[in-house]
Amino acid sequence: MRERIRTVLDVFASAFRNPDLRAVGIAYALFVTSELGLWITLLVWAYGRGGGTGGLLIVLVQLLPSIVLAPLIGAAADRWNPAWTLVAGYGLLVVTMGAVAAAIGLGAPTGVVYALAPLPCLAMCLTRPPQSALFPSVVRTADELTAANVMTGWTEGAAALVGPALVGTVLTWGGIATAVATMAALDVVSLVLAFRVARSVGARTGTAGLHGTESDPGLLADARTNLVSTLLDPQIRMLLVLTTFFFVLVGALDYLSVVLALGLLHMGPGGAGYLNSAIGVGQLLAAFVTAFLVGRHPLARTLTLSLLGAVTALALVAVEPRVGVALVLFSVVGLSMAVYNTASKTLMQRVAPPDAIAGAFSVLESLMDLGVALGTVLVYVGYSVAGPRAALITPAVAAVVLLVLVWRRLRQIDETADVPQVEIRLLRSIRLFAPLPAPSLEALARELEPVRVPAGTRVIVEGEPGDRYYAVADGELDVTRGDELLQRIGRGDGFGEIALIRDVPRTATVTACSDALLYGLDGALFVETVMGNPAAVRAAGEVVDGHLGTHGPADGSAGPGPDA
Repeated sequence: MRERIRTVLDVFASAFRNPDLRAVGIAYALFVTSELGLWITLLVWAYGRGGGTGGLLIVLVQLLPSIVLAPLIGAAADRWNPAWTLVAGYGLLVVTMGAVAAAIGLGAPTGVVYALAPLPCLAMCLTRPPQSALFPSVVRTADELTAANVMTGWTEGAAALVGPALVGTVLTWGGIATAVATMAALDVVSLVLAFRVARSVGARTGTAGLHGTESDPGLLADARTNLVSTLLDPQIRMLLVLTTFFFVLVGALDYLSVVLALGLLHMGPGGAGYLNSAIGVGQLLAAFVTAFLVGRHPLARTLTLSLLGAVTALALVAVEPRVGVALVLFSVVGLSMAVYNTASKTLMQRVAPPDAIAGAFSVLESLMDLGVALGTVLVYVGYSVAGPRAALITPAVAAVVLLVLVWRRLRQIDETADVPQVEIRLLRSIRLFAPLPAPSLEALARELEPVRVPAGTRVIVEGEPGDRYYAVADGELDVTRGDELLQRIGRGDGFGEIALIRDVPRTATVTACSDALLYGLDGALFVETVMGNPAAVRAAGEVVDGHLGTHGPADGSAGPGPDA
């Protein structure tokens, strides 16, 4: 436990020592807080004017344009300088949220507010893609990238707690327009921070214009390719259904929090925020639970139990509709949903081929808003037919039906999904792969091929072309250049990256001086993986420079001798 606490503190310290990374992280935290706050505020506003129908309408008005346009906006944002795209996204968010606040505060017709409501959602589509792309550009070390990724998850959990609580308080004491304006003010701070980062690192993150070329197939072609390749795989298709159901629950909870707070629990206008904060508490607690899912096998039972836990806790609110009980049960819902979301995405990483993962998650981005809209409609139907208690039970019924339909197929997928425990641990020990996120590392480990070599075997030879990277699992090997012994390497070392990264002949010979077990990785896949991650590119450059310039070790940690 002490070691875990020390690790957590080191993660925070590493990130906060980098001023640009600190600014990007704080800006993102404020953005997520405002995003959740605006969503709840507009639901409360619409429910107050049109009841359950008004709540449904505001959800659809906000989400339908994003469902259609978000994939294209996100793809376009990927082609621009991420630093300045993030500035543009925050700027548009401030303007559009300010317009919504002004319309509500000045008593504009309801139709005007409904017309303005989709604009902040579309502006948000310009923030998440560049946010992800910018992190690798502002970090200085692989450890900082790891810290940034970890803190992003913590940030979202914390925002799920702070955002709804903040908006609940403002709604109670200041009203709808003040709440929207407060959320816009948070994004003003995000805009200032992003602008400062863009000025300092924008020149290093790419060109300001499009990255496409004359041979670029275009946004529509890319989107069509992702959709077709994903839907043709039955395993990915079913897992996308399961992951989309997570967002169905998100939409159901957003709608239910307003219905319960203003109807069944009589908590007042700020009640919806407090119920959502309880979900955030559960998500924060889940951060410690989900850490143990990496490498865990099987996941089907974890996924099923977490889903049943979420919907059961929600249904129990109908049995005992009291504020204190509801807050506790909503925390359980938040924890269970976070575990379910992580388990389903990890299982998708395990079964999807490496070249199909990006396409699958691209399609999933398009399904997120659709799931939220379906969840809202699902609960609205239950509420309209039989009242708030039936609305609470409706998601449980839908979840049971879903699990009955997919359980057998889910178990088959989970049983055939390989979890290469040893290979994962081996790759984690090699500096080149350290920057990769855990699920991606797991997917890469599945592509390793065991190679047993007897003592005296020359695995690679100086001057020959290179087509593979090797990780040493057992035994010892000598690295030589000409007649000079440069290094003896063993378990946890790797060799072969120089010829692959620089497209040159092997720079050294590696000979087994004992029987050895190696894991080989296809050269093309190695280059694609390393060159596709900016932090891994940086780590590879340092390793290669160390080998060629200072006679570093094969894996870049310590000791003499270049890799080959």
